[in-house]
Amino acid sequence: ESGALNGSSAPSEQLANQDGSAETTQAPSGSAMPPRFTKASQSHLALCDVGELGPLAIGEPLVLCLFLSTSPPKKMVFRVQVEEYAELVLKGSQRLALDNQTKPIYTWAAKTSKDPAFPLNCGDQVDIEGRMANVSCPQIYASSTHMAHLTNLVINMHEGMVSSFAWDNGCQGCGLDECMSSSVHYNLVDRAESGQHFEQGTCGAEIGKCAVGDVNCDLKVFVTWAGTDAEGRHLTTAGMRLSKFTGYTLGSLYRKMSSRYSQVSSGLR
Repeated sequence: ESGALNGSSAPSEQLANQDGSAETTQAPSGSAMPPRFTKASQSHLALCDVGELGPLAIGEPLVLCLFLSTSPPKKMVFRVQVEEYAELVLKGSQRLALDNQTKPIYTWAAKTSKDPAFPLNCGDQVDIEGRMANVSCPQIYASSTHMAHLTNLVINMHEGMVSSFAWDNGCQGCGLDECMSSSVHYNLVDRAESGQHFEQGTCGAEIGKCAVGDVNCDLKVFVTWAGTDAEGRHLTTAGMRLSKFTGYTLGSLYRKMSSRYSQVSSGLR
């Protein structure tokens, strides 16, 4: 089993390779494609063309793609209900990361769209303005020494349409030696970080503990919401985002998550 989603939602697609279909995809007018992403290299880009998207009301499903920057990139497609506090688990991501240890592994989110879904360059204002409603900034998942326990994705909406994504994490629940920082830009072609790093990091477990099974390091993404739905109602679950937890509470959450997920995984063997 390569994917799992707690709650009422379920993944509609397992982790899959990105194929060469992106070769014919053109950048939308007015949006910025980083210069290094030439037409000849578009076969390496991610796609999240999984249906139409209209204004959504509370309780209606949003199709969301989560990617891993393995070689080749992998994705999982989820359907999450607007304003649902969802926990998405990319089961199998730990194995994929351990098998791709030559480069840092990043994750990013995208809504359904016919446009390329490579990570947003959050060091480039033109790219931010052109594509922030389609894809998120890159978020570190695995480095040469650590793997993230869990991350928090805030989906911002305006009148029922996705307006932007925000990773809202923190290292209050771990020490500085376990705090992983994300680059503002991740080049999907050569799998390289560039530019500055975000000030806000995320907690990670030591690779060695993940490899021997002491900690389950499959990527877990909490989804919360902010903004307004198609009927103008305010979305409030972002009030439960990870950065709102204190250091003690967040550390306890990390431990409980690892323990509970290990028990579930053991029961599925």
